[in-house]
Order: sequence, then structure tokens, then C-alpha cells
Amino acid sequence: MKVCGCEISAKEVRLAVVYLNDEDSLKMLRLKTTRIELEDDTSQADLHSFLSDLQEFSREHEIDTFVIKTRAKKGRMAGGAVSFKIETLIQLVEGCHTTFVNPVALSHFSKKDVEKYPEKLPVYLKNAFLAGAYALAKG
Repeated sequence: MKVCGCEISAKEVRLAVVYLNDEDSLKMLRLKTTRIELEDDTSQADLHSFLSDLQEFSREHEIDTFVIKTRAKKGRMAGGAVSFKIETLIQLVEGCHTTFVNPVALSHFSKKDVEKYPEKLPVYLKNAFLAGAYALAKG
């Protein structure tokens, strides 16, 4: 099973695909595409293009589940309207299940359960990787 961890930031989604190998060891796919950006959230064409890019990404990498790191809905650290549109588009990807993981749970998971991160993991993909790893470990 392949899980795609997602972190939504501003008008893009950051993607990290993780899976368990034959020895039940956590692995991360090396991807050409690690981000998909929503150019204009008021353009129907751009919304369809973003969803199409997600569909293609999920087919190409045989994604079973998207796991989204949740964002606050209100308050000082609340996610913006565009980020919630992106979240909805991820949920609409056909053939894939979508789940959510709380940032606090990710923090505890990273401290207690993650022994090491993949080699050359870009900093901007750390939370996406953790979301996918969390789903596989706790699934």
C-alpha cells in the first residue's frame, strides 16, 4: 500500500509518497513532482487542472490513501481559504481514500516513533513525510 502524505501551505500541496517494503521497513519514493500549485483559486479551469494533476499523480504512483496534515480553521494560525479548497480537491481524487492527521499527533509521532528520516529528505517535505509515515504506522 502506498500512502501520500500531504502538507498544504499557501496555494500548494507538498507531497511525499511512503510505503512499507517486503521487510516492513518504511520507505519513501523519490519523486519528480513533490509539489502541486493552485495558480488561481477563482479560475474554474485552474481548479480542474489542479484536480487533474492530482488524479494523474495518484495514478502514476499508485496511491491508495492521501493523508493531510490538518490546519486550524480559526484563530491566529488558521489556514487560508485557498488551502481549504486544495484540501477539498484532494478529497475528490477518484479511487483514493483521504484521512487527516493532527499536527500534535505528528509531533509526538516524530519524537517517539521515527528513528531516522530518509536520506536527503528536503526540509519542506518533512511534515508530508511524517503524515504518510504516521498513517502507515498507526493504520
